[in-house]
Amino acid sequence: MTLQELVDLLNNNQGVLSLILFVGTIFIGWFTGIFRALIKKPKFKINVVPKMSFGSVFLTGQKYTPPGHGTYDVHQTAFVLYLEITNIGSAASNLGEIEIGYFKDDGKSTFFQRRLWIKESNILDDFIIPSADGQVLRVPHLKQVNFLYGETYNGFLEVGQSIVGAAYFEQYFSWGNNYPRVDKERNTDLKIKVKDAFDRTFTKKIKVPIIDIEEAEKYNHKFGQSHQLIDSDKKSNLNFESEKHNEGDKKSNKP
Repeated sequence: MTLQELVDLLNNNQGVLSLILFVGTIFIGWFTGIFRALIKKPKFKINVVPKMSFGSVFLTGQKYTPPGHGTYDVHQTAFVLYLEITNIGSAASNLGEIEIGYFKDDGKSTFFQRRLWIKESNILDDFIIPSADGQVLRVPHLKQVNFLYGETYNGFLEVGQSIVGAAYFEQYFSWGNNYPRVDKERNTDLKIKVKDAFDRTFTKKIKVPIIDIEEAEKYNHKFGQSHQLIDSDKKSNLNFESEKHNEGDKKSNKP
């Protein structure tokens, strides 16, 4: 085919050529993410401040005898996480539910084990960080407010906006091995789930230390007391915990 013949062919088929160029432009735009950028949606980034992030397992002083088993000490598990949640997406959204999951200490491989999940709980006092000179640094709550300090809660995050504070998680009264497994450094593996207003879930896996309850009370003297004082009726129903928390990841066996 000569050059002149090629020119004549293109001139006679301009409509087809335009269609090919149009389809090619759409494909390139999709491939490079332009259309994904046009679909505006929030995206939460989760950061954890180590200083005020830990858990504790402690005995309540009660005993429980499940049918067909021996007698067990009743215990509780509680965590506090100092979180910074930033909206790095392309649309604003309210901050939704937050929960954390841990692997119980039953000796099984975590690959086949579901996590036990704890939802965010109310805390009865402020968290503090003691300093060497006897002063204390008050840590703000992530959602809960203290009206004595004129606080208000606004969980609506614009694009690029962050919210920072302590989130508290307290498990109901439990027995047996429904407590976090720890490594040699007494750290446990946690998975954080944060939802937005559209029920999308954002996750992060971290390790936090498990400390004695006496140490935890130095940061909040009412640590571990929320369910005891607020939900005292749960004391008489210790059996439900081992079943209820196992349903947190029932659609997947992945940790």
